[in-house]
Amino acid sequence: MKIPYIILPEFFSEASSVIKKSLDFIKMTSKNSINLIVKTKNTVIYGDEDQLNRVLINLIKNSEEAFLEKIEKNPNFKGNIDIEINDNNDYIIIRLIDNGTGISDAKKAMTPYFTTKKTGTGLGLPIVTKIINEHSGNFSIKNKTSGSGTIVKISFPKINA
Repeated sequence: MKIPYIILPEFFSEASSVIKKSLDFIKMTSKNSINLIVKTKNTVIYGDEDQLNRVLINLIKNSEEAFLEKIEKNPNFKGNIDIEINDNNDYIIIRLIDNGTGISDAKKAMTPYFTTKKTGTGLGLPIVTKIINEHSGNFSIKNKTSGSGTIVKISFPKINA
């Protein structure tokens, strides 16, 4: 008799290496400035690397789409995304800060099928939220208080490795 075993989809991930992998993929086609700022050494979280990669690519793609709106109005506009990794006693904190158009209604944007984009499905941020919640994380999105753009904050429980 064969004894079945369980393969868990989650595993330990180094947040900074997941982000670097996502950035390598995005930078192949991006004309914008994307900067990774790592402010801590311990960025180990318990999570599915593929799902976390999906989160980051979706959020960066949203920023880049906001840049396109600004480029239509000002062809000299240069998009910029700063991705910061930091920590506190309990959490790894990832902040994505862009200089795009900002978000018109953060609460509505989390609603499935709500979109302000011509070709959007309205599923991006709800999927991002679901993945982050499945990793016991927290997610918030808001407009920058000075200038235009968006601040996305994601926090995951820290694994002390």
